[in-house]
Amino acid sequence: MIRQLAVAFVGLGAVNTLLVWGVRAPHVALATLVAWSVALLETVVLGYGYRWLTQRIAILTKKVEGIRHEETPAHVLLSPHDPFQQLALQINYLQTQQRKARRDMASQNQEFATLLDYLPIGVMVIDRYRKVELANPAMEQFLQRQISPRRHPFTQDVQQFELASLINAALNDRQTQHKTLKLPGVVKERTVDARAIYTATSQDYFQVLVLLYDVTEVYAVEQMQMDFVSNASHELKTPVTAISGFAKTLLAGAKDDPEKSVEFLKIIDQQSERLVELINDVLTISHIESGNAVEVAEVPVGQVIASQVALLTPLAAVNAVTLVNQVPTTLMAVTDQHKFDQILKNVLSNAIKYNRPQGTVTLTSKVTPKSWTLTVADTGIGIAPQDQLRVFERFYRADVSHSNQLVSGSGLGLAIVRELVQSLNGKIDLQSTPDVGTQVTMTFPVA
Repeated sequence: MIRQLAVAFVGLGAVNTLLVWGVRAPHVALATLVAWSVALLETVVLGYGYRWLTQRIAILTKKVEGIRHEETPAHVLLSPHDPFQQLALQINYLQTQQRKARRDMASQNQEFATLLDYLPIGVMVIDRYRKVELANPAMEQFLQRQISPRRHPFTQDVQQFELASLINAALNDRQTQHKTLKLPGVVKERTVDARAIYTATSQDYFQVLVLLYDVTEVYAVEQMQMDFVSNASHELKTPVTAISGFAKTLLAGAKDDPEKSVEFLKIIDQQSERLVELINDVLTISHIESGNAVEVAEVPVGQVIASQVALLTPLAAVNAVTLVNQVPTTLMAVTDQHKFDQILKNVLSNAIKYNRPQGTVTLTSKVTPKSWTLTVADTGIGIAPQDQLRVFERFYRADVSHSNQLVSGSGLGLAIVRELVQSLNGKIDLQSTPDVGTQVTMTFPVA
């Protein structure tokens, strides 16, 4: 700065001297001295002005640099008469707006991160270099591996061939891809709806957003619906076909044979009862699903169980099965008696029908401060492990049931039991071993 002031002083002095000579002052020496004195004064004033200007520019420059580096410098306060005051005010306003925008962005980023963390859909962002930019915890669960937060090739995480091919197709063809595929799971494989969405902000910059949505339960429900239609059609077709066939046989002339006529009419009557039973069971499930009210009251459960055992004893005797009731008749519980009767009838009927000759059905109970439990255990043919998860489905029958023509029923008994138990806020558990027997445990709240 001193050098610059020296140059300015010499320049101003020279200019003033030229002016003195140009006006032909009578006292040249004195005029020259005055000219250089004025030049010195002008240099001092210029230096002060330059210093003041430099300070203002330095302050404002530092302020702008602080804003650019996302720092939080204090506001610049200048006098209202300062020519830089308006510029300082605008810079202060810019800083305030930047702080607000930064806070809003941080809040949005936090909300976005929280949404991604708790989103049940697997999300992964892959850039044009085939590297992972972002992945959420759900994606880690789908792929069963921890995904590094650093950019890395997506093939390090995606080991499943079909999914990797889907992503590569989106990157190569620059088009969104969609496919339903299977992914291995911890317990069982999962059905996943996979989408590789191609997004481009320019010709050179694009990303692929991978979304994985678990549709295992959806497909399971669809399969159950198909099984329901198939099984319902089968169960309805059997009695209807029998009734129609024997009715036509009678009309064709068998009615003239008294012995055959009575035999065929008995078969028609049996199949009609089976059809009525099936329709009643379907109506029962429909009523349960319609949400009909639960009428709870204090019920002598022990006496109700004893009555049902007495009613079903003839059926047990026909099947050479012994009923053993170990539930005390003094047992009381708050429940819906009508629904409990239906539960008990269906469970006991199954235990009798699927038992073996000289087998037993044992009823026991247990009471705790918070719940009470009824257990029905039989020594019957049992249920295979692969069928135990599905016996509560409508019209589903285990393979043994399908092959044993001596056992009749609608295939809705346990489905009705489960719906009724759940309507009473209870839980039902089934444990079974083939050729050993089955144990059904129902737990209900005390109040």
